[in-house]
Amino acid sequence: MRHIFTIMIAALFLFYPSHGFTAVKEIVSEGAYNMGDGETPSVAESRALLNAKRVALEQAGTYVESYTKVENMQVTKDEIQVLASGIMEVEILDKKRTIVGDGFRFWVKIKAKVNPDKIQEMAKRVKEKSVVEDYKTIQEAYDKSQKEIGELKKQLAKAKGEKEKKQVEAKITDDERLFEANKWFEKGYSHTLNTEMDSAIEAYTSAISLNPDYAEAYNNRGISYYLRGIFTSEQSQFEQAMKDFSKVIARKPESYSGYFAQGVIFAYKEEYDKAIKELNKAIALNPDEDIAYVQRGLVYSKIKQFGNAVADYNKVIVKGGPFSAIAYSNRGGISLASKQYERAIEDYNKAIELRPKNTLFYNNRGATYANKGQYDRAISDFQKACDMVNKLGCKNLQNLQRALKNR
Repeated sequence: MRHIFTIMIAALFLFYPSHGFTAVKEIVSEGAYNMGDGETPSVAESRALLNAKRVALEQAGTYVESYTKVENMQVTKDEIQVLASGIMEVEILDKKRTIVGDGFRFWVKIKAKVNPDKIQEMAKRVKEKSVVEDYKTIQEAYDKSQKEIGELKKQLAKAKGEKEKKQVEAKITDDERLFEANKWFEKGYSHTLNTEMDSAIEAYTSAISLNPDYAEAYNNRGISYYLRGIFTSEQSQFEQAMKDFSKVIARKPESYSGYFAQGVIFAYKEEYDKAIKELNKAIALNPDEDIAYVQRGLVYSKIKQFGNAVADYNKVIVKGGPFSAIAYSNRGGISLASKQYERAIEDYNKAIELRPKNTLFYNNRGATYANKGQYDRAISDFQKACDMVNKLGCKNLQNLQRALKNR
């Protein structure tokens, strides 16, 4: 009896509640900012809100860190901060504007909520190095703006003559514009983490309108267009994404992310030669990015250059980074296709050991057992995948049970 069962290859752009953390954590914090000459009230209020959020984020980070320790989740300090930021919901409770000396003082009180049910799901997304880097980019831009506005206030106070004063005020206006652009970028980043692509695109577009040279905003909007294209199958979304990635490269010729993203889109469009060309450029610029080797391995598999694909997966596996589980699974798929079942099972075992809640890996190992004729083990793996709400696992389980019944 011969049965062919469907396996899934891990593509890119790719729970259970905790026992000790069942209640939503609520944090109340305050922030204030003194507005100086040349500044606008709306931005001054935003700076006060930012200060309140940062106070809340410190407590949220402590809460998330405790959760990850209880759940034995392997996350870094940087990832904890991104995690906390991504799941923290902020509500403004009160705000006031008072006169202090010759200026205004803006004060805001907020309530931040941290839902523990979202932590494990969000933790999967922050494992991408680019997500952590986005968060750092946002915080560094805020820090730079805060430092610069402080210096500009001092310069304005010392300015002699109307001409010098206007020059400093123009710099303050420019700093506020970039601050607002970064605020929109942060909103887009939050929507991206929560897979709200329409809102993410709107936010990144607002950031770009304020700062037309914002390469990171073009990059993230391009990713959002790409994902919306995946969800809707609209070719126009991929074209929009390509335009944005081209703008990233035009502004940052040494941009790894721009070439990598274009490679992913070419791969999705089945333009494999172009995909490899772009991925080669990305890897040359940043040879330490495991995700690029996984993606190139996928492309090599599509054009049946299995030796090259395995070589790419091996590079990822040797390093043992966050994408090694996917590399094991994809290498196992190549072994399965060539009927090297024992080798495939070894790779799927490693993938499951690293990511025991990934339904894809159980489905693929089940397909291997089925092709090998070990039907009890196949049923067990398909059942696990199905229990974890994997539709393909359920389908494979039903097909195998029906085939065995009709033998």
